[in-house]
Amino acid sequence: MCFLFSALIIVTSCGKKDKIGTATIDVSKQWSIDGLGNIISSPGDGQWQPTQFTAQELNLFGSLDTANLSGTTTPGSVVQYPSGYISTYPNPFATFPALSLRFNSGYSGQIIFKCVIVDSTMTPQFKLATRLIVSNSTVNMVFNPTIPVGRFRLFFTLSAQSNPHFYKNWGNIQKKP
Repeated sequence: MCFLFSALIIVTSCGKKDKIGTATIDVSKQWSIDGLGNIISSPGDGQWQPTQFTAQELNLFGSLDTANLSGTTTPGSVVQYPSGYISTYPNPFATFPALSLRFNSGYSGQIIFKCVIVDSTMTPQFKLATRLIVSNSTVNMVFNPTIPVGRFRLFFTLSAQSNPHFYKNWGNIQKKP
């Protein structure tokens, strides 16, 4: 009887540890994208498409939500080009991934780009909030995430004064040596 009671405590304790443990995500599935933004290969798994973030994912941006949104405006739409996705390129990258954003025809204005790069345990490794000036419906940016070589997930949002986080997207990235 004492053995059964001890076994029950051990099994129950193991279950509690798993529930308290750190969340993990799969960063192994990588889209391969060339330096011009063309897909070389894709697992077809929903990466790099607009999505809703969970509360945990949105909380990653908490420290970036102090960015000044004054003077920013929401475009009529974010254009998923080409072929229904917006991704960083190249992927994998060595130093500077790029991102091109397109908006409805005629949009010119300012938006706030926020990104958080996390490891497989959802621990932030890099954060950035920057104001982008859009002219003629397009903006191109290059950034230098200070992350080690490895596989990660990049979450990004676009925000405006009247509409924080109006666009949300994510994808796995890989930094190579």
